[in-house]
Amino acid sequence: MAIDLVLRGEWDARPPSGEYTQLDSTRGVKVHYTGGHVAPAILRDHDGCIALVRSIQNHHMDANGWMDVGYCVDEETEILTQDGWKSHRTLRAGDPVLTLDHETGASRWQPVLEVCVFPAKPREMILMEGVCHSSLTTPQHRWPVERMRRRSSGGPVRDLVSYERLWATTETLGYWDRIPIAAPCADLPQEPKWSDAFVELAAWFWTEGHIRPVRSGERQSGVVIYQSLKNASNVSRIRAALTTVFGAPVDAFPRTGGRTDGVPRWRESINRHLAEFHLSADAGRRLLEVAPDRVPTHPFLLSLTRAQLSLFIETSLAADNAGQGALAQKNRAAAEAFMFAVVLAGQAASLRRRPPTASCKTDMWHVNMRTQAYFNPRSAAQKASTFTISRQMYDGEIWCPRTEDQSWLARRDGTVYFTGNTYLACPHRMVFEGRGLHHLPAANGAGLNAAHYAVLGLVGNSGLVQPPDGVLHGIRDAIEFLRSHGHAGNEIKGHRDGFNTDCPGDALYAWVRRGAPRPGTGGGEGAPPFPGRLLKFPPVMRGQDVRTWQAQMRRRGWNIQVDGLFGPDSRDVARRFQRNMGIADDGVVGPETWRLAWESPLP
Repeated sequence: MAIDLVLRGEWDARPPSGEYTQLDSTRGVKVHYTGGHVAPAILRDHDGCIALVRSIQNHHMDANGWMDVGYCVDEETEILTQDGWKSHRTLRAGDPVLTLDHETGASRWQPVLEVCVFPAKPREMILMEGVCHSSLTTPQHRWPVERMRRRSSGGPVRDLVSYERLWATTETLGYWDRIPIAAPCADLPQEPKWSDAFVELAAWFWTEGHIRPVRSGERQSGVVIYQSLKNASNVSRIRAALTTVFGAPVDAFPRTGGRTDGVPRWRESINRHLAEFHLSADAGRRLLEVAPDRVPTHPFLLSLTRAQLSLFIETSLAADNAGQGALAQKNRAAAEAFMFAVVLAGQAASLRRRPPTASCKTDMWHVNMRTQAYFNPRSAAQKASTFTISRQMYDGEIWCPRTEDQSWLARRDGTVYFTGNTYLACPHRMVFEGRGLHHLPAANGAGLNAAHYAVLGLVGNSGLVQPPDGVLHGIRDAIEFLRSHGHAGNEIKGHRDGFNTDCPGDALYAWVRRGAPRPGTGGGEGAPPFPGRLLKFPPVMRGQDVRTWQAQMRRRGWNIQVDGLFGPDSRDVARRFQRNMGIADDGVVGPETWRLAWESPLP
């Protein structure tokens, strides 16, 4: 469904002053109104709506003492973009990031809608730390989880076990809750851009290749792929891939004025215990385009199909030979690129630096692939002394990116996992983001309206009191958005249904009682369908639609003749009625004025 959502950053929301209570599955939505005086001038100026929303937030935070916050992580936590891992300082709105579709369990690329950064101050946060996982989050930070459910089989066999996908917070994670740490990517190409042989050759090049300086007049590229003669199968695989991509080997590279002939070629030689595969300048250039400095580029990896990613990973592991499911590289950028490929393939991995040892005198970056696609933090904390969950004070910035899926792939201390992140409607059919999805609204305190989201329409008890069509459409847009993205139930009620208040006002509440129909669709005792033409003067308009509107206005108590002629008298009645409704008084009966003639409360 479409929704014109004005994000918090776009209406310049204030930083939060506390933490939200989690709100997941609800019975539905309760409609509120602004109350007080709402100037009808906002009908003509959307900036007035923005100013009104800011004043509402100021009143709630300063006068009511309410808070406003996002679910956040610490400064060390990174996010995966199509350009690699980024911190909150380098992440920008619009950057494509890997998210989790929690309904299907697949990952996909989505643009960042907003980067929410909250100022540094002392906060109590929850640290989950161990070899396989590291996170530091606010207690109410949201997680997409798979929760185990047991049910009796009704027979002598063991209970049946199933998992359901739902949202939990850091402090409510249960023993059986599984946090996804990998997911198959739904956005991988279906058709190959490269041959499988070239993909395999690129894997051999970045792991086993060498780029040496090329001296003037040389006939080769400086690109050489080495392999120990002891690994006969690897030597055969490299030779076969080169033959498939560049043709049969040559004894020497031809010369044309001190340069190669423009045909990609390769030759093989033996140097003691090594097989050396030398590439011509044109052949080497093709490999350097996808892996400059022997670091595979993200665009190249993003262009691979699922099968080719598996081939790239398998070949890289065979070449590196650091152990089953493990790869070690001196160049961190190269190790990062391999980890990127693993994540795209839907597998979990971690990246850690290993300091120099007696057998290896330099730092090495280790990528370890994991067989499971999830992690149980509470279970790990109870089973292993090496994994702990504790509360600690943190005084740095906290941040959270916003995406349509309300989730993103995070990394902290080398470990990777998917993690997560009400609305106000204005007359211009725009919906302002308030506290957002899965957050308990402040006016919905415990025991009152705690089982519902809150959606507020920008109308009051004076000035603009009749909700224009834009407000009603906006409220409906917000309700449908909350149902599809926030697990909201089907109930639509008014604030007064849960508390002794006049909110959301008589006009808006009457609309709620009719089932909150969209303008122009009737619904309950609503207006008949709009006739499709504007009733206005001059000239005098005639027709049954004029007569229908006049008859309804007469039933409402207006002194109007029901003659089917829309002239100056009908125009004047329309203007006075529009002023009473708090809408633009142009004397033209359009869809909004037509609807209000039936659906607005009688004076």
